[in-house]
Amino acid sequence: MKKKKIIIITLILILVVSLLSIGGVFLYRQMNGVDNKLVIKLIGEKSITLEVGSEYLEKGSKATYDGEDISKNIKIKGKVDTSKIGDYKISYTAKYKKVSKSVTRKIKVVDTTNPEIKLEGEELTLIVGTEYKELGYSASDNYDGDITDKVTSTNNIDINTIGEYEITYSVKDSSGNDANATRKVNVIAKPIREQKVAVLNYHFFYDSEAGEGCNESICEDVKDFREHLNYLKDNHYKTLTMKEFRDWMYGEIEIPEKSVLITVDDGALGTGTHNGNKLIPILEEYKMHATLFLITGWWDISNYQSEYLDVESHTHDMHTEGLCSGVTRGAQMLCQSNEQVHEDLQKSIAVTNSKLAFCFPFYAYNDNAINLVKEAGFDLAFIGGSYKASRNSDKYHIPRYPIMKTTSLQTFINYVS
Repeated sequence: MKKKKIIIITLILILVVSLLSIGGVFLYRQMNGVDNKLVIKLIGEKSITLEVGSEYLEKGSKATYDGEDISKNIKIKGKVDTSKIGDYKISYTAKYKKVSKSVTRKIKVVDTTNPEIKLEGEELTLIVGTEYKELGYSASDNYDGDITDKVTSTNNIDINTIGEYEITYSVKDSSGNDANATRKVNVIAKPIREQKVAVLNYHFFYDSEAGEGCNESICEDVKDFREHLNYLKDNHYKTLTMKEFRDWMYGEIEIPEKSVLITVDDGALGTGTHNGNKLIPILEEYKMHATLFLITGWWDISNYQSEYLDVESHTHDMHTEGLCSGVTRGAQMLCQSNEQVHEDLQKSIAVTNSKLAFCFPFYAYNDNAINLVKEAGFDLAFIGGSYKASRNSDKYHIPRYPIMKTTSLQTFINYVS
């Protein structure tokens, strides 16, 4: 009998404990907002990887309670800054009838874009025995910005041995993305004869096939300009940057035998993005270089931005004829005071940020104008003329071949050959 009572008591205790457990779970679920009737789900992926700088599109989440849509009750917490690399979380919490549930989305912002190295001149020719001088380079990254100071370079140049060499430049950004660039260096024997370079001078550009016209004799139809560049390309000519031409003139570098310098004066019709935009797209298509001598006070330099177009000075605002008494062809710098000319040149330099080269308006100059250009710090000055430039040329009387509307292809070939 006693044993039977013990069994009964034990069963009662088990029942009480079970009831207490069920009640505890029920109480816990009520206190902590757990209710299977409440369901919240993410719209879209649970984990997202985004490229730095891209846009994060919030897709949200959806919540139901016993089948009823209660998404309007969802509160979103957290934010994503796609301009900064890192791990982010967005939490979505739905509350309804004293019950709440949450879900979380993880967003990872990464940088997988390689940086970029730009070289000042991709190829260099040196006479055997001369010193190699670094032409310059820059490196930039979409996230780190300017990382030029992180560039390393290696070269196998033996300046005392004729041959072809390479300089390799490498850089790595903070995310481990890397970039490389290579400059070719040709070490050649000393030239036996004096090298000469044709400096070509264009002005305005128009497209006759598009119904455009130009009444000036110094206009160039783009189809003719393409013929010129095709000839240079097919015959393996190098189009020089102004820095390369300057360094060659000063005996600091050598250039290929087939080299030309393309110059464009003024900045008017067809030369900029604001006035027809013929010149820059063609240069970029052919990957050929030219130098624009810009009248900096007349048009904004931002209209002429291209890695294939250097911009140098053509005065700031001294390109008007008829202001000098007794001068049939020439602008103000031939007759205005030295102070006025000096001020104008300094304004132009401030815009171009360069003193590599200057071009006299209307090809006109006198001794005083030349001295003022020298005093301003310019390394070179260009005029007209129809013969090639050499290192023996006066650096402030550099001749150019004016390219006219009537200049035939054969005449052009004669100029550069």
